[in-house]
Amino acid sequence: MDLSPRRTVRALVASSAVPLLAACGAGEVISVADVTVLVSERTGAGMDALGGGRLEVSGGCLGAGGSVIVWPHGTEVVDDDPLTIAVPGHGTYGLGDEVEVGGGFVLEHSSRNWELGPFDVAGVTVPAPCAEHDVFLAR
Repeated sequence: MDLSPRRTVRALVASSAVPLLAACGAGEVISVADVTVLVSERTGAGMDALGGGRLEVSGGCLGAGGSVIVWPHGTEVVDDDPLTIAVPGHGTYGLGDEVEVGGGFVLEHSSRNWELGPFDVAGVTVPAPCAEHDVFLAR
C-alpha cells in the first residue's frame, strides 16, 4: 500500500473535485484485440492532479503506471499493432511510451474499501478486472 504524501494529495484533490464533473457528451469503450480503451464523456470541469507513467495494459484496460486510465473525450485509437492512441492536447502514444495527463484518481484502493466489480465513471463502465486497479480520470 503506497501512502506517500504525493499520492495522498492526489486522492484528496480527486475526491473533492469529482462532484464538479458535468456530463456534456457520451463516453466510449473501444476494444482493440484484447485491450479495452476507456474514453470519458465530454466534461465541463476537471481535476488538477498529474497522472501517468509507462503506457501499459492493466487488467485488460489501457492505462499507465499500474493504473487504468479513463482517457479524455476525443481520444482515438490510431493503430492496433502496436496499440497507439492519440490524446487530444497531449499527443500520440504507443505501448511502452511515457505519458503524463492531468486529472485525478476516481478509484484508489488504498484510500477506501471498494467492492470488486464494475465501476461507473464519466459515462463509461470500467470492467471488473480493470477496476481491480486504481482508476485515473484524465482530462
